[in-house]
Amino acid sequence: MKKKIFLIVIGLAIVLGVWAAFNREKATQAIVDMGMALTSSVKHRNPSSEKAKFELTADVFSKAFKDNAVDANKTYINQAVLIEGEVTAVNGVTISVNNNIACNIDSSEVAKLNNVKVGNKIKVQGLVVGYNGLMEEISLAQCSLK
Repeated sequence: MKKKIFLIVIGLAIVLGVWAAFNREKATQAIVDMGMALTSSVKHRNPSSEKAKFELTADVFSKAFKDNAVDANKTYINQAVLIEGEVTAVNGVTISVNNNIACNIDSSEVAKLNNVKVGNKIKVQGLVVGYNGLMEEISLAQCSLK
């Protein structure tokens, strides 16, 4: 009986694999849909509604990562921060602050991007998600303009 179930499972896996090979887009979308269904009940953070754990200027924030990236990662990663600095670029939904902080704007805040110009002083709050030591760039997600 166990052998029969094993052979059925293997047969189904082969059929599914062949179907996926010829229908990559549909297979990829099916996997994404399944992942979304499994995680949709997970409550996602909204860093713009949280009280920022750290309020810093962009220069001080950047210096912390340049001086000691390991300690800065331990301190800031996955924390809500409020950063004040100068806009150096606006590319799509990403605002660059002081050339080395990339803030991906939350979808609910995209309309506010029309008022953001290079050279403006801004305050932006977001979730620290990473630091690229090679590019010396700090990434913030789900950012909102304050």
